This record gives sequence, C-alpha cells and structure tokens, in this order.
Amino acid sequence: MLRVNQSTSVAQAKNYYTTSDYYLEGQELAGRWRGDGARLLGLTGAVSKSDWDKLCENVDPRTDSRLTPRTKSERTVGYDFNFHPPKSVSLLYAVTRDERILNGFRDSVDETMRDIEADMTTRVRKGGRNEERKTGNMTWGEFVHFTSRPVDGIPDPQLHAHCFALNQTYDEKERTWKAGQFRELKRDAPYFEALFHARLAHRLSDLGLPIARHKNGWELAGVSQALIDKFSRRTKQIEEKARELGITDAHAKDELGAKTREGKQKNLTFPELQDTWRARMSKQEIDALKSLERRIGGNSEPQDGNAAARALQYAIAHEFERKSVTPERQFLAT
Repeated sequence: MLRVNQSTSVAQAKNYYTTSDYYLEGQELAGRWRGDGARLLGLTGAVSKSDWDKLCENVDPRTDSRLTPRTKSERTVGYDFNFHPPKSVSLLYAVTRDERILNGFRDSVDETMRDIEADMTTRVRKGGRNEERKTGNMTWGEFVHFTSRPVDGIPDPQLHAHCFALNQTYDEKERTWKAGQFRELKRDAPYFEALFHARLAHRLSDLGLPIARHKNGWELAGVSQALIDKFSRRTKQIEEKARELGITDAHAKDELGAKTREGKQKNLTFPELQDTWRARMSKQEIDALKSLERRIGGNSEPQDGNAAARALQYAIAHEFERKSVTPERQFLAT
C-alpha cells in the first residue's frame, strides 16, 4: 500500500523525527536522508533533529538563511509517502527479524521514491510564463517503523516506511530552491504503488518465498487470513469507527485514524513484543511462519514466462471494456 498525505503543519512535519527511545526499544530505525535534493544540500546518512527542523521551517541548514523565496504562514511543508507491505510480510519479519526481508522492503521503497523524484517539477513564472519545469530532485527523510499504533496498549507488527518529502526542489535553470509540484505525483500514486508491490514481490520471490496473488493484491503463501486478521486490529478499529460514523472516503478514514490513535509505547522492547505476539498465535500459525522462515535464502520461486503477456491482455480488457481512452499510468498500474 502507498498513501500520500499532505502536511501543512510545521509542528506535524517535525514529529516525523522521533526520539531515540524508539530506536533503543527496536520499534523504529533512525531516519536517513534520501534524494538528490538532500545531496545538493550536503545532507547524507542519519537525519539530525537540527537539520530536519530547519528544513521543515524552510531554512537552509548550511547557512541558516531562508531556502525557498517564500515562507507563507499556511504553506505546504511536505508530503508523506507512506509505504506498507502486505501484513504477512510484516508478520514474517516480526518473528524472524531477518534483515534480508527488511533490505528487500527498503530497496523497493527507495527505487520507487527515485521514480517519484524523477517526475518532480516546479512552477515557472518568470518572463510572463505560466508553466511547469521538471527538476528531477527531491529531499526526503526515510523513517522505517516496525509496529502499528497500539490497540489496548500493545502494537501489532507493521513494517512500514514514512518517506517525508519536503516541499523544496532545486531549479537548476534559475539556480534557486523553489516549492515543488506534488499534485501529479499524488494523482499517480496507484501507479507508484503498483511499482512498489511488483518490486517487493519480485525480491521476496528471489529469496525463495512463495507469493499468493488475490483480488486486491498479494500475500506470502502459507499465512492464513485468520492470522492476518488477528494482527490487523488497528485497521479493524478504524473501519469499525468509520462504519459507526458513516465514513467511506479513504482520506477521511486516514484523518479518523490520526484522531483515534493511542500514543506509542516506549516501555516495550522488541523481544518483549515478540513474546506477546507469539502468545497470541496458535501452534499451527507459528509453524506456518517457521516453515516460511526455512525457505528464506533457498531456491527462487519459478517465474511464469507468460505473466507479462497475460498482464498486458488483462489490462487492455479491464481498462477498455467501457471506455476508449485511459491515462497511460492508470493502464500501467492495472
């Protein structure tokens, strides 16, 4: 899954940099700078709170001067590109802590963010023009978390990454930093989501893990729907509240989730969480995850040589069943 959420609050944006308590407890990784924009600013490696806060305030961390020409009181600070793998992947990583799963996830996220970055544009207004120019650079912090928000004080396994892209891009032609244009990137989120899932499924298949396709995506084969549902309490909580309030819009559900979430639990180490999670699983469910663990690093899953042709034919039939024209990226996502 990929959600793209706009942030208009400096304080909210600063919160993506969280305290090191969570790193020590093993529920998060320290943030990392990503993107060509970060490189142009001389930002590499771990995100520091000082640099992060300055960029959220539209301040150049190198000079302490304003970065883009305008700093409006009610401006868009940035966009959170929030990537989630299927729940079965989170469950397997939670039990095994196998870094190959984590690396496959992070590499898939990074490659997809690089594709998003390549499409970054900025407005051009000089000389009476009213157009957009491709800049191809973004600055984002990658913050990887391993758990969901708690329900009744205990979080569920949920591997995910917040890639918070700051609303700043370098216009090489005008030689200045300007606000980015994210509208089309957000519009194309289904396409980028499809890229992410294809990459992750391919990497896990190369590790020897079996992929099971279903109507709305995929999971690791051998992980029961009952186990997935058991550890999707936060999703269930939001859906139940949405039904109660008559909310069906996905964006409104995201806002509802932000309003109803419990605070993070700093007092639980990851080994303690693992013990809690295992206690909620049946022997059959634990055995199924152990069986998958034994396959990691084994022979790659066999590839279907006709998959691309069938996918193309499916997309043609699906997209053109009731219309004669469809956006290219909608077609590619399908």
